[in-house]
Amino acid sequence: MIRMILIACAFAATVTMGFSPSPAFAQTSASEMLEQARARSREMEELKAVLNGPDQNMRLAAFDVMVTSGDEAMRQVALDLGLASADPLMQAMAFKETILSLTRIVFQLEIDTSQPASVQQKAQQILDSTGSSYTIAVTKPDRATGVFTVRSTNQGQVNGTNLTFKNGYDTGQFELVDETTIKGILNINKSGNGVFIATAKIR
Repeated sequence: MIRMILIACAFAATVTMGFSPSPAFAQTSASEMLEQARARSREMEELKAVLNGPDQNMRLAAFDVMVTSGDEAMRQVALDLGLASADPLMQAMAFKETILSLTRIVFQLEIDTSQPASVQQKAQQILDSTGSSYTIAVTKPDRATGVFTVRSTNQGQVNGTNLTFKNGYDTGQFELVDETTIKGILNINKSGNGVFIATAKIR
């Protein structure tokens, strides 16, 4: 009986050893992965250099390639560089792509103190009633026109680095203030008009 157990253990060890990857195989696989990583890094650096280069046509072409490549990491790099770009056209392209890729935008509200006292009072009532955040949906984006649906027949639109929308009786006008944030004026109508300075993170 003991002999049979020893034979079974030896067989199991042999099978295990037979199916274990050899050190040489594991080392080769690691080397291959490292080389792929290096090649990808070189490719990314080349494209980033083009995005920051002097030729606008090349910048815009590289941006389009990266955004539509199907490679999410490459797409995110293009958007980050595009939003921070000094090239207004590439920045506008990145802004439109960023906004239309969202499913919603959440704004943080503060009362616009430049408004008349009655408007500020109404704004305070709205804050007390609904809180200091305001959300719109971004659906049915049209990248050709920059138009998206907020709800029902209400729409928003991206134009350059500006965003406008209508949401029922509410309206908003915003602009890109840095590579992560939009800021502007939001009018909320709830049995009276409250005007707010609103900001939202888009990245």
